[in-house]
Amino acid sequence: MRWKYVSFVLGISLCLVAVFLMVEGSILGERTTGIATLLGIVGIGLIATSGVRLLKPESQKEIGLI
Repeated sequence: MRWKYVSFVLGISLCLVAVFLMVEGSILGERTTGIATLLGIVGIGLIATSGVRLLKPESQKEIGLI
């Protein structure tokens, strides 16, 4: 149960590192956009496959479908 949160937090962290590399690209050299793009894609993939739901799904009765 906790592994999905670890995956979610790791994905968020990778996305933040990618954003930092895009903004401050001169830290690691001239060409960091490729690395930042790859880290961002991997981070988004980890977030998407983590299974963490931030919003609770509404029941069909509350929506008015039943």
